[in-house]
Amino acid sequence: MRSSTHSHPATPGRGRLLVVTLAALAGLSACAGFEPEYRKPGAQRLTGPEVSTLLGGHTLSIVNARGKSYVNRFSKDGSIVISGGKGNEYGHWTVSGDRYCLTLEIDPRQQCMEIYKLPDGRYQMVNADGSLRNTFTVD
Repeated sequence: MRSSTHSHPATPGRGRLLVVTLAALAGLSACAGFEPEYRKPGAQRLTGPEVSTLLGGHTLSIVNARGKSYVNRFSKDGSIVISGGKGNEYGHWTVSGDRYCLTLEIDPRQQCMEIYKLPDGRYQMVNADGSLRNTFTVD
């Protein structure tokens, strides 16, 4: 047997750096593995006419990206009532191109989003920046 007399001096912080590096790599791979449902195979982006048919005269049960639940009531005349934790909010909705657009009375900035139908029958609204806004079913 051959014994080694060659030794490596201990480097202060080397073990800690390895642990931090491995944790960062694990976090990156976890993020890379997460794919929103609307981006998965089988999800279909709705067209403008499909959005109008889906929303007009219907009520949606919504869970936003933070887990809060709401009920949105869409009238065919373009008015909307959003019921949730803060009471009712009122506004108007329309379809522009293939996007659902919302303007609330308390916030006059128009917000437009795409709607995707998921393979399990639920839907997701996606903000203009690609972030998930909410997941919903039609009552």
